[in-house]
Amino acid sequence: QRTAHVTLTLKSKNAANQIIRFGISIEGKKVYGRKLLPEPTRCLKCHVFNSGHIAADCPQEHDTCGTCGAEHRTASCAVNSKLRQLYHCANCKVEGHASWSRDCPIFIARWQTHRARNEEAKYKYFPTDDPLTW
Repeated sequence: QRTAHVTLTLKSKNAANQIIRFGISIEGKKVYGRKLLPEPTRCLKCHVFNSGHIAADCPQEHDTCGTCGAEHRTASCAVNSKLRQLYHCANCKVEGHASWSRDCPIFIARWQTHRARNEEAKYKYFPTDDPLTW
């Protein structure tokens, strides 16, 4: 494995800002952090963003595949990354990307709206009394 992701929860904004600014050593490798920004929620049954429900409360009777858009669970889909031409987005109804893709124009629009509502998302650092974090 060449790449991994980790989410750290720190006790103070100053500690988080230090890691964002100067990095941290993990297993002898210096890595840099960034703020984890909240993203729009997506129902994992119908794959609609910010619909106000999650899969357990989804009004849709059948599962919609997040990869190919057909009526089956995403986990049982036969379409894999080698068959990207078969990807179909259940959100924007376009071929070529899956519903979970960050390239989906619906996701991008929802994420930008979501980010604009979150004041802290405008800053690289967590705002503190230090003017460098503003």
